[in-house]
Amino acid sequence: MFAQYWWCIAALSRRFVVAVVAALPLIFAPALYAAEEYPHSVTLSSASGSTMSAQALVDEALRANPGITALEAAVRGAEARIVQSTALPDPQLFTAVAPDTIGGYNSPNGRGSNVRLELTQTLPWPGKLRLRGDAATKTAEAERGNLALRRLQLRTVALSYYAQWNYIHQAITINERNSTLVDELRRVAEARYAAGITNQPDVLLAEVELQHIRHRSVQLRRQLATLRAQINTLLNRSTTADIALSNALPPPTAIPDFDTLRLIALSQHPGLAAAKQQIAASRDREQLADKDFYPDFKLFTGYNSLWDETAKRWVVGIGINLPLGRDKYRAARDESRANTVGWQSELDELRSQVLGDLEEARVLVNEALHTIALYEHDLLPRTAENLSATRAAYGAGGGRFSELISAEQVHLDAELSLQRARADYLIAKAALENTLGGPLALSKYSQQQNSNMAASQNSATAKIKPNATSEHAQ
Repeated sequence: MFAQYWWCIAALSRRFVVAVVAALPLIFAPALYAAEEYPHSVTLSSASGSTMSAQALVDEALRANPGITALEAAVRGAEARIVQSTALPDPQLFTAVAPDTIGGYNSPNGRGSNVRLELTQTLPWPGKLRLRGDAATKTAEAERGNLALRRLQLRTVALSYYAQWNYIHQAITINERNSTLVDELRRVAEARYAAGITNQPDVLLAEVELQHIRHRSVQLRRQLATLRAQINTLLNRSTTADIALSNALPPPTAIPDFDTLRLIALSQHPGLAAAKQQIAASRDREQLADKDFYPDFKLFTGYNSLWDETAKRWVVGIGINLPLGRDKYRAARDESRANTVGWQSELDELRSQVLGDLEEARVLVNEALHTIALYEHDLLPRTAENLSATRAAYGAGGGRFSELISAEQVHLDAELSLQRARADYLIAKAALENTLGGPLALSKYSQQQNSNMAASQNSATAKIKPNATSEHAQ
């Protein structure tokens, strides 16, 4: 009886020791976990060891993309048409000979071969060449605007890919860290279950969560492979080529108000500028169509040895074409006017679209700024604190394992949401700058707006912190 009693005590002691040893990571880990740093970025490298920054990725996309090459060729072609449009028509040379007089035979007075030479030069009605040159110049400017617009679009796509690439790598890192955490919790749950302190559902719950994390890892790596193919396509490379991007994301900064952004977009958006140049070129063609009602001149000079008298052989003169087919000239003028109306309508539509996209992008940037501030200053610290407290309570035997897994899931979601918000900020800002027509350079007005928005955010943060303090106090 006495021996059986001591055997029970020894068994209970062994279970207690196993439970205490299993709980040690949970007892001491909260402080370490709370002090853990959450890096904003992760180094991305390839076999070559070289990395590309966001700007380097943009530059490479602009250099290698075939669409840019095609538009650059279109610009060169439009510029070449300027010289053609302002050049005079080639002069014309006519020559004739009397066959029977070749060699001096049958020619009177032994004059030799009788020939006639005539040189003509067409001169368009005054102002036509200038209008043609102006229209061609403005068309070339419109092509330059189309090229600039395409460059902006490629820049936006490249920065979006860069942000997504950074987010996926951040998510993989966070997911791996949480996989290590949940695996540790699973081992603790197994030890406590072996010691008879907890039930089997705790172990099963940890295994289920671990499988979710592993599945998320598979999804992220599939997304990474897809994104790599998209980036390589953008760079005109093999879809499976290695990619090395740097880990630097731009710090979030406030943006000007809508009125300031509107003025910037209307003044520098290349699509709007291109449409305006097309309207101006179309109006030049309208004036040119009006001048087609007037005749062109033809100057000529000639020498005709068929004339017996020497004074009659050299002649000069002027001629004109007779624009009698007035209907075709009216039709050409109507076509030019219709083209002008069409370009003006396209400009109005594009302006409305730009302003609509501008407001949408501005709202998305501000939403991303709000989300980043919310998670950095409030949600992420609180979820980390909640996870640490839950781990400490479970390690001390005062909490449920399901609460610990729930706290881990909430903290994981907060970490991923912060990284997603940082990527969304870069994507939204790139879209905003695409709508503006170029990178956002803060003027004195936008700097003032930046200060005002920063003060507003600080005020909002200050209002949150007392509430957090009161909650902890309660």
